[in-house]
Amino acid sequence: MAQRKAREAGFTLVEVLVTFGIIAALAALTFASLGQPQTDASLNGTVETLMADLKSQQLLAMSGDSGSQTTQQPHGIVVSGSDYTLFSGSSYNSGDSDNYTVTPGSNVSFTTTFPSSQVLFDKASGEVNGFTGGSNTITVSVGGSSRTISITQYGTVTAN
Repeated sequence: MAQRKAREAGFTLVEVLVTFGIIAALAALTFASLGQPQTDASLNGTVETLMADLKSQQLLAMSGDSGSQTTQQPHGIVVSGSDYTLFSGSSYNSGDSDNYTVTPGSNVSFTTTFPSSQVLFDKASGEVNGFTGGSNTITVSVGGSSRTISITQYGTVTAN
């Protein structure tokens, strides 16, 4: 009888493998769900910053800011794949020392439907110069998530 109890003590190989399988599945679910809030926070932060920059450029155009010029200038934003640049003047000039480039992070990307990838706000009125319906969005992507910013003819900025 003592021999029988000695053989029944402990766990079988199948029991150990099932236990490790359950632990591995729980760990995978935990790690997958921990990364999503960080992605969402990065996406939301980038969208909020871009919206604030768009509104700021519109206000500068409306207020008569001349930058380093002697006359009032339109202001705008030009979007590239991984960053965007704030500029003043009637068109984007990559050599202008007054430009300010914003690079939010290595895994952030931008796409836009605006012609020439730029949004230009008219001086005084703040309206979008050369507005075309259907060509008025900027999409921000981080990881597998994305949000779209829409800008109306009058410069109203919204995000979905």
